Amino acid sequence: MKINWGRASGGALIAEIAQIAVAFGWVAIYSYVIDPGQPMATYQAHAQASGPWVSILAGAPIFYATSRWIARSRPTALALFAIFVVIDGALLVGMTESWTGVPFVLFGLSYFTKLCACALAGRGESRARPASSPS
Repeated sequence: MKINWGRASGGALIAEIAQIAVAFGWVAIYSYVIDPGQPMATYQAHAQASGPWVSILAGAPIFYATSRWIARSRPTALALFAIFVVIDGALLVGMTESWTGVPFVLFGLSYFTKLCACALAGRGESRARPASSPS
């Protein structure tokens, strides 16, 4: 079981940035298209409420694509996920002011879908290789 830690770290960073970009994009769409003209507090509350859902819905395709493109093997894809959990967990702890009302079930579902996406996308290292001709 060989893990390419450089690919795993880079993939985790790319996936984290993509997740944040999608979350910001969703709040921008909500604030400019769906419900414009509201006070900033409304959009901040919407970002807090929609964040876990955006993470679940966008996370699986992001992690599948990142694992397929960068990780290239199941062990590296799973290492990518583990690195992401450490980074994301640290960000979550650092950004959460109050743990009252935190949807832990949604966070668990979000991490679970990402884990499944990484496991499915990581290609097996034992792919069929061309048969060598006898000399």
